[in-house]
Amino acid sequence: AAPVRLGGAKVPHLMPGDSLNLQTAQDTDNGYSVFEQSLLRYIAAGLGVSYEQLSRNYAQMSYSTARASANESWAYFMGRRKFVASRQASQMFLCWLEEAIVRRVVTLPSKARFSFQEARSAWGNCDWIGSGRMAIDGLKEVQEAVMLIEAGLSTYEKECAKRGDDYQEIFAQQVRETMERRAAGLKPPAWAAAAFESGLRQSTEEEKSDSRAA
Repeated sequence: AAPVRLGGAKVPHLMPGDSLNLQTAQDTDNGYSVFEQSLLRYIAAGLGVSYEQLSRNYAQMSYSTARASANESWAYFMGRRKFVASRQASQMFLCWLEEAIVRRVVTLPSKARFSFQEARSAWGNCDWIGSGRMAIDGLKEVQEAVMLIEAGLSTYEKECAKRGDDYQEIFAQQVRETMERRAAGLKPPAWAAAAFESGLRQSTEEEKSDSRAA
């Protein structure tokens, strides 16, 4: 007999003793996730970056492991930036500087020992600041930078460059903002007040030591 149709669906007839069992999938991806992770790890190793950086999967990672993973990728990026991007930018700058000197737009110092052609690489020695490093924990990143500067193991130039900023522009902006706040009658920031008190205390101690020596 033909099967019964209900709204386009077939209802099969079962013989006596037959049973209908519905099968459910035990493994939905059939091991594809494990295969994908293994494949991405090999690709990341070939590219010189971490697996987390390539897959964008930072699940179940602590700050230390995430920082180690980011530093691994950052070392590779900095190497490529110095070897490729910085060299290309320096060559472009040298081409512009040479033309500017010929057109007398830029004049070399009168006391310069070497001309542009004699010391081309020296005149075009540049440091290029790219995009900043990803901050996993902003508070810990700032604390580390402050400790490195205070210990003399780093400088404002290096720490600001890690964030993609120019320290001279930051210093100039801080001076402008401090003067504007003072003109507007606003209190200086906490760091400015602390720096002022520290400088005042140091100058007072120096005056006392000079008076004792006299």
